[in-house]
Amino acid sequence: VEGAAFTGSFLWKSRRLGFWSRPRGENLLDSGAPFYDTYKTLDGKYLAVGAIETEFYNQLLKGLELDAGELPPQMSFSDWPELKQLFTERFASKTQADWLMIFDGTDACVTPVLSFDQVSSHPHNRERGSFMKDSSGEEFPRPAPVLSRTPAEPCLASDPAVGEHTAEVLLDYGYTSAEIDEMIAAGVVQCNAGKAKL
Repeated sequence: VEGAAFTGSFLWKSRRLGFWSRPRGENLLDSGAPFYDTYKTLDGKYLAVGAIETEFYNQLLKGLELDAGELPPQMSFSDWPELKQLFTERFASKTQADWLMIFDGTDACVTPVLSFDQVSSHPHNRERGSFMKDSSGEEFPRPAPVLSRTPAEPCLASDPAVGEHTAEVLLDYGYTSAEIDEMIAAGVVQCNAGKAKL
């Protein structure tokens, strides 16, 4: 619990800075800010927007064909609902693919929201080799960070079945075969020795 609480230090400190002092859904990082949210596109897909810094926000406005001089200041909390409505309407006017072409190569911090099936085939992830497949064809993220001198060597064996190694592990811990059979019969442990791949 203490570890989880500590990882939330930023949120606690953000309350004093005014970034997390409003009700749920009205703060900088919880969908309150129009420049830090997800938006539905014309084709029913979504885009994630995270343009917090001024230079990124300006790129976002440029892509949306909005003039910063005609809009309220970015950090004007009271104007966020109006800006969010404007952004919602703009993003709903084009498909996800259309928006991706507009924002491609910019620093607007606009990215597609992808399904699990789409993630590994995304060009960035393919180029980086961000996903791998185990021996049964199941996909999983490559270990990170990627280190040049000591790269991780992921195990490509498929995950063991529940109870697959029960008897083997208990024998290693000094239990006898008879004691293990008793534990299995009593339902204390589960053993699926028939599925072992040893």
